[in-house]
Amino acid sequence: MKRTLLVALLGLSGGLVSVTSQAALISVSNGLSTAGVTASIISAPGDVRDDAAENAAQQGFNELQDVTLGFDLEVDGTSTIAAGTTVDSHMIFLNSDGFERIRHSNVEWMFDGLILGVMSDTRGRLEAGSNSLLGLDMEYQGTGLRHRGLERRDSYEFFGNTLELTMVVREPGDWIRVITASAVPEPSIIALFGLGLLGLGFARRRIHS
Repeated sequence: MKRTLLVALLGLSGGLVSVTSQAALISVSNGLSTAGVTASIISAPGDVRDDAAENAAQQGFNELQDVTLGFDLEVDGTSTIAAGTTVDSHMIFLNSDGFERIRHSNVEWMFDGLILGVMSDTRGRLEAGSNSLLGLDMEYQGTGLRHRGLERRDSYEFFGNTLELTMVVREPGDWIRVITASAVPEPSIIALFGLGLLGLGFARRRIHS
């Protein structure tokens, strides 16, 4: 049965936000890509290597759910998600066919769980290093591509359970992993991700040209 995560909106209205604990992707919105295609939530493909999964707009899918971490999990920046946290994993990507340049800006992805962190480093090291823990039984790209993650014209920010993402690609495309909470976190975990950020999980990554 799904549990409910109540996160206090400190310094705002004093109310509560209810977030269900099984943190699947629940919606995606905002405009067309430059190829004229809308973003979508899809079933997991069998192969997400560069030449196997191609699209003309951002797509996202759910990976493993209810994984209890046996060690601190590294995400973007200097952040980690603490061992003992139960998490769900999701992947979002934009991977054009050949050298077609596609831009898809300000796409809003919503999960039904609190976002704890994102893996988007340029070489895809964080993604590759967590595939055996969070990935499905499918083919994943290794660390051989220099631009597997986000680069200079890409950006994201998240607040609570919503991620806003801009991707600009030529082959190889952009791939990120989003980690969300699938169980009510301990108070220390909330403090770790919320200190100074209203306790809701907020982050931004913008790479300047």
